Amino acid sequence: MATAVPVLLGLLALIDAAFAGFRAATGRNARIHKRPYYVLAARRGLAGGVISLGLVALPVAVTLGGSADPGTRYDELVRAGTRMLQVLGPFAALVVASLLAYWLLPMRESTFVILVGLGPFTLLRPVVALGAAVWAVAGSTDWLSWAVATAATVGVLAIEPVVHRRWYRAPV
Repeated sequence: MATAVPVLLGLLALIDAAFAGFRAATGRNARIHKRPYYVLAARRGLAGGVISLGLVALPVAVTLGGSADPGTRYDELVRAGTRMLQVLGPFAALVVASLLAYWLLPMRESTFVILVGLGPFTLLRPVVALGAAVWAVAGSTDWLSWAVATAATVGVLAIEPVVHRRWYRAPV
């Protein structure tokens, strides 16, 4: 459990970052064959996610290394991460179910899935991320848990706008 929580949160963040790169690029290219374009966009988002995770993990490692009781502080971080997963896990499961339905259903039904699932889930994503951060820090008294939850949430929510501004914004 002590390693599963940070690994799961990291995987969720990286997958979300790849989708953020994809979303930043959609609708901005008139090519017929867009697969290479979207793969590049997802890679850009993923790179942003790796950088964001590094910016969160490095200060945590330094702080834990200099702590008088790193085990207790790490356990508190794991508890906060578990609370985040209580919010993010069900949301991620709904998104995965919607994606599977989109990919597996015929055209008309997959379009319906976009309208009732993927579209609204994209709009709810920042609210769910903020809710997960609030739930993570609600049960914690350690400033490190507050800082990590806040920094991770800001990092996840910043990837799409940063990728969009860096590569896909229309010239002024």
